[in-house]
This record gives sequence, C-alpha cells and structure tokens, in this order.
Amino acid sequence: MKNNIFTSSMIRKLSLKNFRNHATLDLNFDQPFVYIHGANGSGKTSILESIYFLATTKSHRTSEEKELIKRGESFAQVKLHTVDERYDIVLSKTGKRASINSVEKRKLSDYIGHLRVVMFAPEDLDLIKGSPQDRRQFLDLEWMQLNKTYLRQLNTYKHILKQRNSLLKKIGIEDDYMFLNILGDQLFESGSEIISERRQFITELNDYFKTVYARFSSHQVSLLYQPDQDEKGFRHYLSKQQKHDILYQSTSAGPHRDDFSIDFNGFDAKSYASQGEQRLIVIALKLALLRLIEARSGKQVILLLDDVLSELDQEKQNIFLEQLPKEHQIIMNSALPIEGTHIQMIHLKKE
Repeated sequence: MKNNIFTSSMIRKLSLKNFRNHATLDLNFDQPFVYIHGANGSGKTSILESIYFLATTKSHRTSEEKELIKRGESFAQVKLHTVDERYDIVLSKTGKRASINSVEKRKLSDYIGHLRVVMFAPEDLDLIKGSPQDRRQFLDLEWMQLNKTYLRQLNTYKHILKQRNSLLKKIGIEDDYMFLNILGDQLFESGSEIISERRQFITELNDYFKTVYARFSSHQVSLLYQPDQDEKGFRHYLSKQQKHDILYQSTSAGPHRDDFSIDFNGFDAKSYASQGEQRLIVIALKLALLRLIEARSGKQVILLLDDVLSELDQEKQNIFLEQLPKEHQIIMNSALPIEGTHIQMIHLKKE
C-alpha cells in the first residue's frame, strides 16, 4: 500500500478503557494500512469491535452490550481521534452516551453516519448461513448510516408495530376494528417506505457486488431482495387479515419479516457454495458496501478486517490483498504478521 497520506476521516488515535479484556489501551496510527497481530486472546478482535461500536453504537459480536464492559467494571469507554474530529462513547448499565468534539448527541440519527466504517468478521458468514433476522439487521444498519429518512421510518415502524401487537392481544374478533385499522394505516405508511428503501439498497449494492466479486472469481453471484410482502400485498394484508392477526395476537406479515438471499451460479449460496466460496462472497459483499458508501457519501470509509484471510488459499489471499482499496484506511488483524511496505505493524501480547 503506497499511500501514506492521512485524510480528514482517517483514524489517528484510539483509546480504550474497560472495553472487553482491555483495561486501558492507547494506539497511535501513523499509516493508512494498520496490521494488528498477536496470539489468540490478546484482544485483536476487540480493537476492531471497539471502532465499529463507536461508529455504529452496535457490536458485531453480541446484542448483550454489557458483555463489552470489562468484568468487574461499571463502564466501558472508547475514544477516537481522526484528523479533524474527536469521538467519544461511554457504555454503562444505564445506557450509552456518545459525543463528537465534546458535544453530546442525544439522538442516534445525529450521531450515526459521521464516522463511516465497513467491517468484515467471521460472524458475517451469517449473511449466508444465518437467519432472516441476521440479514435484516445488515440491511438496516448499513442503510441507516447513509439514509437518515430510513432510520426515522424504521423507528416509526417498530413503534407502531409494538402498539398494534399490543392491541391484538387485547381485542376480540367481534370487537370494533377502528383503532386497529388506524394503526394499520400508519404501519403501511412507514412500512411501504421501508420496503421501497430496502429494494433500492439491494439494487444499488448488487451492482457493486457483481463487479467486485468478478475480480476474485469467474462464478456468477447476485443479491435477491425477498420482501415478505410488496407494497400492494402489504396494503391488502392490513385491510383484510385483521381476524387472522387477532387470532394469533401478532402482526404476521410485513417488513419485519423481510429477507434477502445471495445467488451463486443460479442457486442459493447457502446450499451450493463451499465454505471458502461463502467467505469470499461475504468479503466481496463488504467491499461492495464500501464502494456504495463512498459513492453515496463522497467520503472515504474505514475498512475493518477481522481474520479475513482464514480459509482462503494462497492464491485468493494474494488476489485479495492486491485488490484492497488503497485510498481508504484499512485496519486488519491476524494471528500472524505479514510483510509489506507502508504497513504499520502492531503486535499485541496477552494481558
């Protein structure tokens, strides 16, 4: 990697306190390509996780945020400096506080999207092998970083869905449906926007995905959006299936049940792609996401790569390293060191 010039969005300093197994850790980055290596258990993945958590307020490894706090401590803190900005997020039992340049951002929509990151981790194989919920979470988290309207619609939809499901547990089939229909109209308004936005996201991402993957392999891949209902079907469901929902006490159709699949040579990658091919597919998907974010935002993206070379043969490893986007900051980890110029090597020891 020849470029050693930092741009405004690149990370210069990272400080952790009580994050995972790191009591305190301070790292200074002096190259755009940072390679972290060390024995298993030294906390390599936690460093990448902390950056991802600071950027998105989410962990890629757990939904139980208390697991991020070092055992026996009451809080965890991540501080990060780019050339122009200072980010700080504190996690405690009472919640999260996030600030930019010492100004607290009380709304997630005002915070998310300022520091743009794309991360590959072994857990991302769930985009192929996991549940529809795993894939919906990917859709939502990545698109909300680029589209504030989508984040608002998603929050609105979840709020109305909760209200509707609560009402469904209280009313009977013979009761008045007036309030249920009002909630149905509101749910359709936000839900139809979500369906449309997800379709657009998959369409845009798919174009980059096919192009990136073609650099690694001659196989054919594509993303297929699978809405539980299209807009017309969702409207019909909400207006005609009230009795069904009352019987089951839940809203049984809608964007909260959406999914997407990854096609591999005309078949579902989950069943027809090997373990190594699945890994390469997800890597290409993340690099495609980086390209999409860059194109939409006009800003550089930080690429986080956790144990990315595992299960790739030497030829694929070499192709992957050659294809890495040199104009973006890359922070990568592995159990083993690599050789190269303009690479900052950071060796971690077990604490």
